[in-house]
Amino acid sequence: MQDYTIRDFWSSRLSVQRIPSANLISGWSFVDQGFSTFREAPLGLSAELNVDADPFRSAIVLVSAPGAVGKSTLARQIAFETGAVYVDLAKAEPVGANTFIGGLVKSGLYAGWQDGIIGVLIDGLDEARLRVTQEAFEAFLRDVDQLSGERSVPTVLFGRTGAIQEAWLHLSNSSVLEIGYYGPAVALDFAEALLRAKRPSVAHAVSERRAIELLLSRLREQTETDGDRFAGYAPVLQAVAQRVIEEGNASALVAEIEAGAQPVTLNTVVAAILERERGKLSALQFSNQQLADKLYLPDEQLDRLIASIYGLPRPPAPAGLSPTDARIYDDALKTWLSEHPFLGGRDMPASAVFDAVIAARALKHIDSAELALNRELARGAASANPFLADFYAPREKNGELTFLPPQHIGVIYSSLRARLSIGDTASLLVEAPDEGREDELLRAEVEITLGRRGSDRAQYLRFESDQTGPIRLGAQVEDVDITVPHTRVEIGPGTEALLIAPISVQCEALALTAERLIVETAKDRSDAAVFLEAARYEGTITSVPVLRGQVSLSTSWPDVLRHPWTSFAANPTPASDPRIDEALRRLRKFVIAFRSHSKGNLARYRDKLDHARMTKGSGRAILDSMLRRGVLSIDRTMYVLDPDKLSDLAGTNYTDCMARRFSPQAIEFVRHALQ
Repeated sequence: MQDYTIRDFWSSRLSVQRIPSANLISGWSFVDQGFSTFREAPLGLSAELNVDADPFRSAIVLVSAPGAVGKSTLARQIAFETGAVYVDLAKAEPVGANTFIGGLVKSGLYAGWQDGIIGVLIDGLDEARLRVTQEAFEAFLRDVDQLSGERSVPTVLFGRTGAIQEAWLHLSNSSVLEIGYYGPAVALDFAEALLRAKRPSVAHAVSERRAIELLLSRLREQTETDGDRFAGYAPVLQAVAQRVIEEGNASALVAEIEAGAQPVTLNTVVAAILERERGKLSALQFSNQQLADKLYLPDEQLDRLIASIYGLPRPPAPAGLSPTDARIYDDALKTWLSEHPFLGGRDMPASAVFDAVIAARALKHIDSAELALNRELARGAASANPFLADFYAPREKNGELTFLPPQHIGVIYSSLRARLSIGDTASLLVEAPDEGREDELLRAEVEITLGRRGSDRAQYLRFESDQTGPIRLGAQVEDVDITVPHTRVEIGPGTEALLIAPISVQCEALALTAERLIVETAKDRSDAAVFLEAARYEGTITSVPVLRGQVSLSTSWPDVLRHPWTSFAANPTPASDPRIDEALRRLRKFVIAFRSHSKGNLARYRDKLDHARMTKGSGRAILDSMLRRGVLSIDRTMYVLDPDKLSDLAGTNYTDCMARRFSPQAIEFVRHALQ
């Protein structure tokens, strides 16, 4: 496969000049210094989004990456080595019509642009999208498209997976490249370069390199199903390098790993850094030396970092310190915290991994939980931390499901989605029991499904939850199915709320706290429907929702026949025979359970549909009838849905089932199944 390196691709494509007279505006710059630790990650052509595109000829080149892979580092390094202008949209003015041409003109670059001697790399496409309306973002893309035209020097845009996929739909003559993960050899070199940047001495270089190599190989063994997706992640490599730095004695670390003294996971790597940080206590001369066993424990370190980052009062000193010892400890903390390996300066985490460690604890700490949740929600789905889910909780322990509070479901789902590459999928199911003992009716089950491009097997992550608090999803929601009759679901806040089908929400109260609503669907989805149902609606949407693409929106609540929802009000089939009504609910449940997790294939694991919660009541009879009549077929461990036979034999489709609209033929289909 072609690898688009700086030497073989970017240097020739971005053969440009710097304009000495340029007076660059905010967010626009020439990069004067490269990264001493830079190592190129694989960069390849996206098989999903390119058909006949040729990056060597395209007027626009889009560069996509999951969260925290290193797109900004690559963008800045390319700009440094080629002389192209680097535009950071996170620092520039919000984008809109004429943003690009205006920037060229105001910076004194327009003449050079017309002459074809100026190149521009635009970074932070995802951050830019969060700051403006959909119209403004599309106007910006049109501006870039029109100015780029048929230029021989391409305009280059960098962003996370979702933002690049959206931009690609609006840009002509474009190609999409994907940043991959470091392979074993380059990952080792990169981690060693990170270590050398902080510890230039090479006295123990051989043992330090061996320690890094062992840590990375063990991490790969622990995450073999993800290959380089985990052990080739730049923030993970930074954590590994920091682990070796903190150890001090690399030879001892090598011996410990080789002896298998403890498993090597990202959690243990981070825990070891915190434990080694405690070693600084040995230099303090306390009057009561036994206190050292109670001070600067990992949890205390994290709590002090939380206070620093979130602007909370400093935690009190542990009990039992004399005034003299308290003063010694307090003086030491002032230095230790400012130089903590988890911080990168100005009270900011040093990497996405360390940020996730701190945020995971902050979400569970009574004093910081709300601040941390609001901070994570404010990132938006496009900027979510891809490691938060790893540190938040083990997904299963001793066969028992981890409890996930309802208010945290949204940020954990966004964290997992932040790992997606182009062609990967993720979906969220939150379901409460619709019958059972009274003490069980407030329970809820959470299931997150991850589908990897090129794999026919999905990964299922399951959690326990309840309906005692709100489910806060943020302003961008994609591929969710939520049924919680006793819970409030919140979408927003923000200028816009973006719903990307398929989405089904049935809840006690629905809060849409945004100025307007946009509904769209991912490319090539056959399940392009959004259904919102609530016993009570609380929202600030005043304008008619905007539907983009072939997607439907159905809404249902007591006063839904009011502006702006009138034309979207669902008209569900009225209840008739209770047995038929219950069977139709089961049919709907089966149909909307089929989400596409591989190209063109509506499949679901058999054990998921055979589960008691799906087959209870008339569910078994409906499922058997769908199999018997060919609506469903079996492919090894999967049930596969045939949408054409669903339409022909059951008289329904995904959209109608989502909106609970059932034709006489669908009613007859379930009636026949019950006989």
